[in-house]
This record gives sequence, C-alpha cells and structure tokens, in this order.
Amino acid sequence: MHPFKFITGGYDAIVDKKRRRAPKARTYSEDSHANDRDRRKITATSRDVFRNFTIARWLVGKHLDFVSSFSFQSVTGDQGLDRDIETLIGEWSSRHRCDVARRHPFRRMVRLAEARRVVDGDFGFLKISSTPGSALRGKLQGIEGDRIATPSDLPRQFSRADFINGVRTQKGGAASGYILCDRTGQGGVKFSRIVQASNLLLHGFFDRFDQVRGVSPITSSLNALQDVYEGFDYALAKLKVSQLFGLVTYRSGDQPLGEETDTNDDKLNDEVDFGRGPFQMDLNIDEKAEFLDASTPSTQTTDFLKLMIHVALRSLDVPYSFFDESFTNFYGSRGGLIQYLKSCRNKIADLGELLDEITRWRLGLYVLDGELELPAGVEFNALRWEWVPDGVPWWDPAKEVKGHTMAIAAGLSDFQRVCRESGSDFFANVDRIAEQQSYAAARGVVLNLGMGASNNNTDELEETETSLEVSK
Repeated sequence: MHPFKFITGGYDAIVDKKRRRAPKARTYSEDSHANDRDRRKITATSRDVFRNFTIARWLVGKHLDFVSSFSFQSVTGDQGLDRDIETLIGEWSSRHRCDVARRHPFRRMVRLAEARRVVDGDFGFLKISSTPGSALRGKLQGIEGDRIATPSDLPRQFSRADFINGVRTQKGGAASGYILCDRTGQGGVKFSRIVQASNLLLHGFFDRFDQVRGVSPITSSLNALQDVYEGFDYALAKLKVSQLFGLVTYRSGDQPLGEETDTNDDKLNDEVDFGRGPFQMDLNIDEKAEFLDASTPSTQTTDFLKLMIHVALRSLDVPYSFFDESFTNFYGSRGGLIQYLKSCRNKIADLGELLDEITRWRLGLYVLDGELELPAGVEFNALRWEWVPDGVPWWDPAKEVKGHTMAIAAGLSDFQRVCRESGSDFFANVDRIAEQQSYAAARGVVLNLGMGASNNNTDELEETETSLEVSK
C-alpha cells in the first residue's frame, strides 16, 4: 500500500490514494455519457424495474400524485370570456378531442407525460396543426423518449454529426428539429421523419446548461432498486427452504428410527408416529432429536433492505415515512411532508410551463378557426389563465384554519395563498358561496357560516375578526 501523502494547497479529492476508485481525469457532456445506445439501456432497465417491482411503481406513483394534478382557470377578468375559455378547454380535454389516438383524456395525458419523464428521462408532445376542418387539428401525439433518436438507417441526405441523440441543434444550442422513429420488432428503432422543434414540446429532467436530452434522477437508484428486488427473491427462496420439515436425530443404537425392536429386549421400544397432527417420539435416555430452524430473513438483512429502500426513495425526494407510516411520529411525518412539498415546487413549475405552452397553442387555434371570439380591444397576448396544482388536505382542519386565520390577520399570508395550498381558489370559493347564499335566501333558508364555532373559542374568534377588521 502506498504511504499517505499530504498535499499542501491542493484538493484531496483528486489525489489517488489507492483506497477507492481513481479520480476522473476527463469531462464530457451529459449527452455523451448517455448516448443513443446507453440511453436505450437506461430506458429499458428503468422500464423493467418499474414494470416488475412494486416499490418502484409506488415511488413513481407517489411522485405523480403530488406533481401531476392540475385544474384549469381562465383569469382574464372578463367573466363571459373566462367562461367561454374554460368551456372550450374543458371540451377539448376529453380523450376524443385532445389525443390523436383517442385513448387518454388530457388529465391522464399529463400524468403519463410526467411518468415518462421520470422513467425514461424525457417525453415529447407533438402538436398537430393540420388544415382547418381536419379531424386531427388541435390534437396532441405523445412521443416517448426512446422514439427520439439518431437511428442507424438515417437517410444519406442528413449528417449524423448534426444530431445529438436525435436532436438537431443550432449554434447556440437551441433545438431546431427532432428525429422521430418507429419501433422495430427486435427492440430497435428505424427512421420515420424529422419534425421542426416548434412542433414538439420536450419535457424532461435537465441538470446542465448544455444538456440536450433529459436524464431522470431515478437513474441513480436503479442499481439499488434492482438489488432490493433480487434481495426479496433470495430472502423468499431461503424462507421457503427453511419451512421444509427438518429433523436431526442422535442415536446410540444401529437401528433406523421408528423400526420395531424386539419386545423381549431389555431396552425400551423406539416409537415414532408421523401421522396427522402432533406426533410422538419415544427415545432412549441417551438419544435425542432436534428440529432444524433458521432465522429467515435475519434482522440485519431486513435492516439493510430498509436502508436500500430509503436511499432509493431519495432519488425522487420521497420521505421514507411515506413508505412506512410507523417509521416516525406525527411531527416527523409532518416535517417530511413539508420538505417534500418544497422539493416538488420546481417539478410542478416545469409541468406548469408545459401546460401553458399547450394552452397558448390550442387557444390560438381556436381564435384562428373562429371558435373563440375575443372582445373588441382584447389582444390574444392579453389572455391570462392558470393551471392550479392540487393542494394537500389538511392534517387537522380546526387547528390549521385557526392558524391560517391568525397568519392572515398578522399580514403573514393571504386568503388566496391559503386556498391554493389546499387546492382551491379563493375567488371561486367566494363566488360559489354568494351563489349558494342567494339560492338559500330565495328558498327561505338562512345559512349559518359560523356554525363551526364552539362556545369555548368564541372569544378567540371575536379577537381574530377584530384583528381582520383592523388590518383592512
């Protein structure tokens, strides 16, 4: 072994001390590390793990539950225009109008797009803007990541050097075209066509500025997930073997166990009854029998498998308390949820930007086709809308409502922010309450909005109402 050397003024991380893998000496672009061939391997492996391992499927599904659910709202300020836009988007979201395959409603398409981003690294929505009146106009076609590639049968008029993993880029790095491929029966791909970058929306995970294709963070946990999956199989196999009946006998005589002996012999008879239910063994004083037993799986094995699962969940920032509710107490679970929600913000924002691009394109087609008439003086660029992500249900509604009310009174929050965190809209809530109050009044029914207050906290509610009036 080489003696340890101190490097003055240097980085120990780049010194090869022969105790671990040697430091890397070369750097490459991320797309070189995951070229077409390697991307196919990563995609095939991640799909296989997702397809067969329950924990991997649960991990991706839990990510989707927090990230991929949205509701559409038009916020132009014109109630009539907002109603028209929301009606058009709602009708278009049906599977017959938004999906070229007429298979998935838009809600499911969004969830599948995010799932493909997690499993495959990236995903594409191809916008179909065919001639007006065409049955395909305004629909989307989902392009899974493995279908965007530089195939071996690329036509000779195109140079492979102009494409990076199926993407043609300009000098500054912007994409100008994508190669779309068809799958072959042998698991490969073949050239289909090249589409302009403006017609395809790429949705992926990116970690570097010059990265062209997305790489999923779940890639770093594929080895751990596969090891846990195989570990479960091995532990189960060992468990099955340990359940087989095993008996070891120690005898002083030379006769087989259970064989009849001469009744005239002074030694006691050896009797064994292996019939149904409990059996009896009558052995001599100097003989004994023991059952084979094994602790399967051992405590150390289960603890290590839990650690591996814990590490794998971190690839998507999912807390282990989501997987095992008994892992921590209430406050630990609450803290894990808060940190996880913070990690979801950028992922939700990425998906929200994709939805905004789709909405802008689809509303533009509605205006061009005359299906959406804008009021006089209103330009298309003045239209405003929001894709509101679903919120998280409150743990303790009574306490949280009180806390939010106090935060609003102190100027630390606002009504809309609190509603958005729980998955609703303040203005829509007020409009519905007013509508319901008017309906109830017309029917002679008085709605008591303060019916949730108890006698014990009346003073506290009055203080809160006073604070709200002062803050106004």
